[in-house]
Amino acid sequence: MKHGLKISLILILGVFILFPAVRTLMVSFQTDHGVSFANYEYILKTPGSLVAIKNTLVLGMLTVLICGAIGTFLAFFVHFFDVPFNRMLDKVLMLPLVVPGLIIVFSFVQLYGESGLVTKTLESLFGLDSPPYSFGGLSGILLVHAYTQYIYFYMNVTVAIKQLDRSVIEASMNLGASPWKVFTTIVFPFIKPALISSSILTFMTGIGSFSAPNIIGGGYKVLTTQILLAKANMYLELAASQVVVLSLFALSYLGIARLYERKASFVSNVRESILQPVKIKNKALRALTIVIASGFAVMIFLPILTIIVLSFVKPGTWMIEIYPREFSFDNYINIFTKPRSLAPFANSVKMALFASLAAVMVSIPASYILTKTTSKTRPLIEFMVMLPFAMPASAIAINMINGFSQTLLGTWILLPIAYFVSLLPMAARSVSLSYQRLKSEYAEASKTLGASNPATFLRITLPLIAPGIWAGLLLVFIRSLGEYTISAFLYTASNRPISIAMVNSIFEFNIGLAMAYGALVLALTFIGAALIRKLQSLTE
Repeated sequence: MKHGLKISLILILGVFILFPAVRTLMVSFQTDHGVSFANYEYILKTPGSLVAIKNTLVLGMLTVLICGAIGTFLAFFVHFFDVPFNRMLDKVLMLPLVVPGLIIVFSFVQLYGESGLVTKTLESLFGLDSPPYSFGGLSGILLVHAYTQYIYFYMNVTVAIKQLDRSVIEASMNLGASPWKVFTTIVFPFIKPALISSSILTFMTGIGSFSAPNIIGGGYKVLTTQILLAKANMYLELAASQVVVLSLFALSYLGIARLYERKASFVSNVRESILQPVKIKNKALRALTIVIASGFAVMIFLPILTIIVLSFVKPGTWMIEIYPREFSFDNYINIFTKPRSLAPFANSVKMALFASLAAVMVSIPASYILTKTTSKTRPLIEFMVMLPFAMPASAIAINMINGFSQTLLGTWILLPIAYFVSLLPMAARSVSLSYQRLKSEYAEASKTLGASNPATFLRITLPLIAPGIWAGLLLVFIRSLGEYTISAFLYTASNRPISIAMVNSIFEFNIGLAMAYGALVLALTFIGAALIRKLQSLTE
């Protein structure tokens, strides 16, 4: 790779990723009386701030425990045992991965909120005078997290289960080891690295959660909502210090977990036969597995189905009844015929396209350096590319404000730039996987035959890594469409995205319009996810 292109890449990463992060760190020490630790002293001494810190850590740890239990159970349930319809259930369980969190929050409110469909149904069936439960606060947030984040454990533990060696397990059983002994001495050590790596992403997502705490958290304060409050009141120095504290929590957990992950690595010296799913011969147990599988499928589909059904509710007709009775296409007609309603959808599509194209253009040279070279600049580039992975979305938003307050703040372009920064690690990973599968002999043969470096890249390398590029582009696109956290911090009247339009519509009691926005995002998301699966199959 030419020296000039490498310098350009470092400059782009430095300007949009490293510089804003450093600026936030510098701003966190600024006060009216000069540079000091006053902002941090305020955070660590003010009761409200201490409560937010405690709540954030509690939320992160509980999210890891709950999602870990659910995801690990489901991975064993679907892939360790021969469960009926396990392939179909596996696909269903992957759905939350592509559904934007904000849409799930609103769907849960419509289902389990005080006036939710499930809540009112239970009141009617049992003749209750008040809701049988309270949906909100810590329990409500954890319910949303359980739905959206178990997937990290499920995916990683599934991969580990598929790599288990059947011969080792059978040998242990033949030597008299109990099932529990086999699990604790063979299975658990093997899946432990998967559990630790899953906990990293789950913890960082949990403490960085904004949609659920902001909408249904009530009085449960966390750092992400406090950051927005400080920013809204123009206490940018305080917001910066809160971002630094939140980022330190994420980086500390990442460092500790990575250290423990290396110590907990488990490698089997025997590898003769891959574990086959355990047959369930007992008819009663097999019937029970069908009931459990059906229950999970209903729980996954219900929020998605709720969004779709409510998107057809005729405006102004669903007021006091438990269930909506009049349906029409009016909400969709309003979106595509009224400029004010269409603008958020069009804005989100344009900004998602910008973010995805920018992420791919940066990922192509960055991934090449990370996978195919031993350049001295490789550690620096890898650090800058992966830095957004360790930073909550609210931290990235504040970084953008601090980094570009004099140039881009308040402009249309800053929000899609923030999308690009936050999702760059995802795109880089996708492109890197394609580079890792690319055999160096192809490029070497092309150069031997006299082709230049640009010609070799365009005619040989680019077509071979194209599936990874398209997958990365689509992944960033669908993640940007329904993004809410960064949008809440950075949107302006000129680029109001669909997520903000959904929130506004809910508060204006225009539920059908909000759900129609959500259904459109879901449609584009599922189309994108299907294309990604198709592209990934081409590289396998």
